[in-house]
Amino acid sequence: MKQIAAAIFGIVAMAGAADAKTLVAYYSRSGNTAAVADIIKNSTGADIFEIKTADENHYPAEYRATTEVAKNEINSATFPAIASTPDMTEYDTVFIGTPCWWGTMAGPVHTFLSQVDMSGKTVIPFNTHGGSGAGSVHSDIEKLTPNATHKTGIAIWGNDASDAGDAINKWLTEIGIK
Repeated sequence: MKQIAAAIFGIVAMAGAADAKTLVAYYSRSGNTAAVADIIKNSTGADIFEIKTADENHYPAEYRATTEVAKNEINSATFPAIASTPDMTEYDTVFIGTPCWWGTMAGPVHTFLSQVDMSGKTVIPFNTHGGSGAGSVHSDIEKLTPNATHKTGIAIWGNDASDAGDAINKWLTEIGIK
């Protein structure tokens, strides 16, 4: 009887693993983070979700003006509303992508993580940057997802984003995704 129960438990566990899904959720202002998100999606077969501000003109078109808006958001801990969130119940692994602004995640990603439940999920951060590396992006994402399991993230130089496939695939192998 114990052998039958163990076999049934094993089959149920394998069926659950087969149903497991991965999501790449990201915010991108310039297209760099979107390029990395696409590489991850194509390398893993994940679903993809672009985090968008509710007001599509929330950030100015000019880069420096955007950095000032972002700086004010971070300093005041007031982040923009976002257009929507996906149904997170079907995902067990979630990549979270963002540009690094003033050493942390972009405001829309902060809003997203404040609105979704990542409990019990595996969260994997990635970011693009213009020279700051990861800053505190990855640790800040961990702070907003305390009931998740966390894997080591990656920071990609923005100018290299569309050509970062080799580095991203190496990272995915190192963290056990590929």
